[in-house]
Amino acid sequence: MRAGSEGVVNHQAARLSKINLERLAHIPPGGNWTDIPFELLPKGMQRARRSDHTKRYGRVDPDGLASTILTKCDPHWGAYFHYSQDRAFTVREAARIQTFPDTFWFAGSRVEQYEQVGNAVPPLLAAAIGRSILSMLGHGSSELTRAM
Repeated sequence: MRAGSEGVVNHQAARLSKINLERLAHIPPGGNWTDIPFELLPKGMQRARRSDHTKRYGRVDPDGLASTILTKCDPHWGAYFHYSQDRAFTVREAARIQTFPDTFWFAGSRVEQYEQVGNAVPPLLAAAIGRSILSMLGHGSSELTRAM
């Protein structure tokens, strides 16, 4: 992901509210909203079954799988808390999960950048699909295939 990059861009974490920082203090790596004391939970989560919404307010497991990247890395919707730092994913981290190289820059506000990442087809997936289609069309050794 770093090949050809001259530095990391789009890597500023959004500030978390005081209540989300309090909630985060209770969530271990791999944990989620069920680790948060009841009185700190949002009202809607206080009514939820403990078996539901297992990714919400999640702190990723450094050895596990990432949550699906949505158009915002809002902890209310998934496991978007960093495993060892008290913050949510940056746009760059979400982009790396989506297989964007560090040479790809996202423009606009942070909200717009998250939307670009979340709405994208992961580049490595798109390339694999393209190669498969070309192979099925009998163009497996073409220059276009090598370019992917």
